[in-house]
Amino acid sequence: MHKCLRIAELFDVICKQVLATGHQGSLAALCRTCRLFHEPALNVLYKSLESLRPLLFCIPTIFTIGNRITMLKEFRLSDWQRMHYYAKRVHSLRVSDQEEVVIDKTILQALAISSLTPPMFPHLKRLWWSGNSADALPLLCSLVNAKLEWLILHDMDPMLLPRVIPHITSSNSLRVACFPAKYSMRHIHSDVFQSWRNLQNLVCGLVNDAMLYHLATSSKLTHLTIQVDETNDYSALMKLTDQPVFTALQGLDITATHTLHCIPILEIAELPSLHSLHIHSTETGLTDVELHQCFCLISRHCTDLRDLRMKELQVSPPKFPVGYIITFDILNTLFSLHHLEALHLDTTCTFSLNDKELGQLASTWLKLRVLELGTENGWRKPSNITLQGFAELLRRCPVLSAVGLTMNALAPDINHRRPGRGIRRNGLEVLRVADSKITDPLTVAAFLSDVAPNAEITGYEIGYDVYGMLNTRMLYQERWEEVSILHPLLVNLRRQEVAGLEPDEYSRDWE
Repeated sequence: MHKCLRIAELFDVICKQVLATGHQGSLAALCRTCRLFHEPALNVLYKSLESLRPLLFCIPTIFTIGNRITMLKEFRLSDWQRMHYYAKRVHSLRVSDQEEVVIDKTILQALAISSLTPPMFPHLKRLWWSGNSADALPLLCSLVNAKLEWLILHDMDPMLLPRVIPHITSSNSLRVACFPAKYSMRHIHSDVFQSWRNLQNLVCGLVNDAMLYHLATSSKLTHLTIQVDETNDYSALMKLTDQPVFTALQGLDITATHTLHCIPILEIAELPSLHSLHIHSTETGLTDVELHQCFCLISRHCTDLRDLRMKELQVSPPKFPVGYIITFDILNTLFSLHHLEALHLDTTCTFSLNDKELGQLASTWLKLRVLELGTENGWRKPSNITLQGFAELLRRCPVLSAVGLTMNALAPDINHRRPGRGIRRNGLEVLRVADSKITDPLTVAAFLSDVAPNAEITGYEIGYDVYGMLNTRMLYQERWEEVSILHPLLVNLRRQEVAGLEPDEYSRDWE
């Protein structure tokens, strides 16, 4: 054997590379090749398990009948020792009830009441649990230990969670905790959050003001996903008005029935380290005046923001669109966010923008990678943005990979040989056209094949029928479907044309 392979660190790297290629069988064969390889290879092979099955099938008395894993007789001491021999190497474990085979409840109960010392998973640090079987709950509770750093339960039935919570309330090592969005954390005493001193990422449902107070004073919290409602008056946070709060927070995702319930946290807290802000409302959105005030707060308190997403499910309130129009002047309040890379606005409001204003927007945010304006709700009114305005957006934003907006593509005035006039953005991957109007699919497809040859044309399945013009919308949808079919065909034709031309016969390729 080469002396280099006797170096444990080097051999560990080799094992990880073998595992990264997806050849677990090769790693298992490596375990059996040499005694020197056996332990290091086993450590890598069992470090991260996607199921309990690899451990269970180490026991001779466990077998599969149909779609159920069951055991022939009770575990003996030698069975427990054999399983522990492998389980002690597990650092990461996933348990799901979506697998093709189901573990019999007698096995789950046996694993939960194991009297092994030390416990079967002494080094478990990361646990993903999406099993919703009540029979498996005792096992979950036994796996939650003081060393656990990641606990992911967001796919779990909220009705089962109360039995688990008491086992995790005093975990000082917990760094990432994800709970079901429908489970109200108000059932937990607020001091629990204070005991999670090393918490870096929290995903949960409704929180109260006392919990927000503890989270705001955390120096390690970097990502927070929560829900609030009308009962949150933020009185506890107001006591920290003159103190630094959320000092390490980089990502904030906040959901409420009304967007207005999310705004106070932006009024109270300065978030200079925040890179990502997502605001969702499930019932009522903001008027254009309220949205302007919200944008002012974001610009003033979130100066280093890179990703801004606002999504409101309310589509057409009474008197729409009066009082619900996002103009260039409203978007202008966000221009101080010089580092912005992604802007997603799908609000109750519609948009009023033209080609010139879209160009100014593009010139301000040169780092913009994603721009999506009303791609899910649609604009629900005619757009003043033309195909030429879209091409200018691509020219001014060199790194755009996804664009979503409503355009007026009814009568495009283009040169059929070079529709884009030399503008081409090969990096654009997705174009969502929402409720854009269109009359000539072939002409539009020819234009898009020139300016965005690699883009997928999508997003035209808008279901809202604000003005009772369902037939017209279906007609536009059918035409955009035709564009999505013609686009790749025309791209291939252009490539064949270019292949037969001299380099100075075709326009510059903007990349």
